[in-house]
Amino acid sequence: MIVLAGVVIVIAASCAPPPPARVSFTWAIGRAEPRFDPGGPPDPVRWAIERLLGRGLLEEDTSGAIVPAAAARHEVTPDGLVHTFHLRPGLRFGDGTRCGSGDFRRAIESNLNRLDHATQLWLLESLAGTDDVRAGQPLPPLGIATPDDSTLVLRLARPDSLLPRKLALPGVAVPWSAADAGGGWRSGLGDYQAVAASSGRMTLVRRDDAATAGPDTMHLRFARGITRARAWLRAGQVDLLWPVPPGLLAQGLPAGVHARSRPARPSRGLLLVLRADLPPTSRPPARHALAHGLDRAGLLAALGPHGVALAAWLPGGEPFDFPRRDPETVRAWLERGKFRRSLHVVMTYSADGAGAEIARPMQAEWAGLGLDVELRPVSAAAFQAAARAPGGAQLALVESQSLLEDPVAELAALVTPARGPVIGGLRTGWRTREFDAWLHPRGATQPLDVAGAQRRLEQDQIVLPLARLPWLWVERTGGSGVPCHPHFGPDPRRAASLEPEDRKGR
Repeated sequence: MIVLAGVVIVIAASCAPPPPARVSFTWAIGRAEPRFDPGGPPDPVRWAIERLLGRGLLEEDTSGAIVPAAAARHEVTPDGLVHTFHLRPGLRFGDGTRCGSGDFRRAIESNLNRLDHATQLWLLESLAGTDDVRAGQPLPPLGIATPDDSTLVLRLARPDSLLPRKLALPGVAVPWSAADAGGGWRSGLGDYQAVAASSGRMTLVRRDDAATAGPDTMHLRFARGITRARAWLRAGQVDLLWPVPPGLLAQGLPAGVHARSRPARPSRGLLLVLRADLPPTSRPPARHALAHGLDRAGLLAALGPHGVALAAWLPGGEPFDFPRRDPETVRAWLERGKFRRSLHVVMTYSADGAGAEIARPMQAEWAGLGLDVELRPVSAAAFQAAARAPGGAQLALVESQSLLEDPVAELAALVTPARGPVIGGLRTGWRTREFDAWLHPRGATQPLDVAGAQRRLEQDQIVLPLARLPWLWVERTGGSGVPCHPHFGPDPRRAASLEPEDRKGR
């Protein structure tokens, strides 16, 4: 009987279905690896990685709805001044350590007094006590309480109907484990855990308790330029290439891959910033001369699939009245500004972004009118620092997406605060108090006059919206493809299972 039982066990084992094949996904990133900085200025690539590794109280789904994430319940008092979040039981970071309400409190507080930008402080200005926050100084008492390990209470000084949407943004209320704070990517509450990292590479493994189905393993590869990107695509080992390096699509794509795009929401734009705090663009005649030296239709053609024609700029506004290219108008503004027949400025841009597609055509157009524009391309990381620095180049080509689909949020990134660091990722040098009632409300106010705000932008010509930027990526042909979140771009976390891991050469 013992022998017979053994035979039965062997037969049963041989008839059992094989374990499911593990599926891997390779995401090639056409720029250098971003530094782990959850509270840093908005950066779509860093945000995409953070969304794989971390999870906040709330999140925005693909329809734009705000839904619970780490919070099981969200309660709001009738007056809108107290928001209570009850956390899901048993929350643990990817490294196994427990996560409680104190971790969420530290996540919210840690980025309110940064010296490099004030994005989180502006988003959470309704929180009690934030009026007394000063960059680089210890935090005052704030309206944040943790009555127990699973409850977080936010007390507001004034109601804020957009608070849930703000808390759903990456980095605003996303905790990270303190156990592995060694300077690299840390463990969060997301579906993936970073298990290996080396120069230009990261490997992420899907957690057993992941909230969504997706690839078991993520291979992230970082490299700048089209040479490496084209080699990856030709080898057939890349499931997603995003961001797409400048110039790649103009040369055509290898067999087996294709480009896709999707409109972004809130919309993304390629902006020309003419700094109002640096000479000579601090003077209106210089800005007007440069603005009238551009052929916008030609620039759109040079952008190709990276950009599309802009209709309205501010949400709810009219089409932007873009200055027409006119040599006579350029000469008139140069004379009015006493620049004689020319002026010299420097324009910086990310060599890894859409601005690199049109920087030289812009330079050529200006040169034909006696406008000497020196180009200064830098890496994506260097450009992010340069775009918000007090000094530097007079012009900048900036890829910008509003934090919220709201005209006030768009304006907040364009108006340089009277004191303290900038809001968002760019400095325009445009200092005006006329929008303070909406940008920094202290009570009830009338709705923003969107048409009037846009007229002010058209008059001062501090920022020119050159084009609308869709999400653009390259993916492997076949299968159901890579989903795209309208706000955050291609989402490898939800990518279809394309091929078993043991069949993909790495």
